Amino acid sequence: MKVALAHDSLTQYGGAERVLQALHEIYPDAPVFTLVYDQKLKEHFEGWRIVSSPLQYLYRIFPRFQFMLPFIPLALRFFDFSEFDVVISSSSTFIRAIHVPKQTVHINYCHTPARFLWGEREAYIQSEVPALFRPFIKLYLKWMQHWDFKAAQRVDYFIANSRNVENRIKKYYQRDSTVIYPYVDIHAFYPTAPKNGHYLVAGRLQPYKNIDLVIEVFNKLKKPLHVVGVGRAKAKLEKMAGPNITFLGWVSDEILRNEFSSAAGFIYPQEEDFGLMPLEANACGTAVVALGKGGALESQITDKTAVFFKEQNIASLERAITEFETKKFQSEDLFAQAAKFSKENFKQQIEEFVLAKLK
Repeated sequence: MKVALAHDSLTQYGGAERVLQALHEIYPDAPVFTLVYDQKLKEHFEGWRIVSSPLQYLYRIFPRFQFMLPFIPLALRFFDFSEFDVVISSSSTFIRAIHVPKQTVHINYCHTPARFLWGEREAYIQSEVPALFRPFIKLYLKWMQHWDFKAAQRVDYFIANSRNVENRIKKYYQRDSTVIYPYVDIHAFYPTAPKNGHYLVAGRLQPYKNIDLVIEVFNKLKKPLHVVGVGRAKAKLEKMAGPNITFLGWVSDEILRNEFSSAAGFIYPQEEDFGLMPLEANACGTAVVALGKGGALESQITDKTAVFFKEQNIASLERAITEFETKKFQSEDLFAQAAKFSKENFKQQIEEFVLAKLK
């Protein structure tokens, strides 16, 4: 069985890229096809055979992948999958739109249908596109939505990373899917430091992550908060933060593990497709204060591993933190929850799924 892997782009390292690494562990000889590959990430993919699209030439000159959107449909046609029996794509945007031969089985591990096409298109245009270009971008994204729907009909089998995404695949693509949750690396995340009283929020510092809400609440509560991550909202967040809030920027997995372990609680204020960080916190012996929407509802258990808040506003989050501090979470419950999402379970489920579909 000749297997190829495909991934949207290798320009950042996050949960989707960890999933890709696990897929590559299952199929170590599989080449990885991707639209663009940033060499700054080569330590994560050392020894891999990576095949990038013609957009790679543009990316070397102008490394802003978001501006290459108009060229993506054409770039995807340059990939040749004629020698493979199965292609497994890992996608939250467009790599699922690849063209494979009729005899090749295409399985898509879907992190989500593209958010800026489905459900959040208007918000994306208002926040990311200059006013002058909005009428043209609206028309283009409408066309891309139609193009994306047609591409999804070519996929043979969908795997959803959560029930949340399973519902989106059904709603937007009118396709059925099988849920296989992504994994938390319980061998990399485990308790390493005693609790020191601070709270932790971590991730890419982008507007939709709602970290500004966390800053506002902790400014009010005067409790110590550590912020891990980088992103375009960092300067704004630093400007609004009080002296009780510490920004650590990008950190290694070792430092992140220590931060998770020593935190009194991990704050998760955004709605994600699934989201691995709450489980990484659990694996380090830390409970979570999470927005009660999206993937957190599937990874966390009320009063056993987390306290949920219902609305993305100051009052709701403040109430949840107050309630959180009245709870006593048991380490064994936290560890057991993380263990349900182990890499070993993930890899076994993927292998069994692929073999079943190729019989």
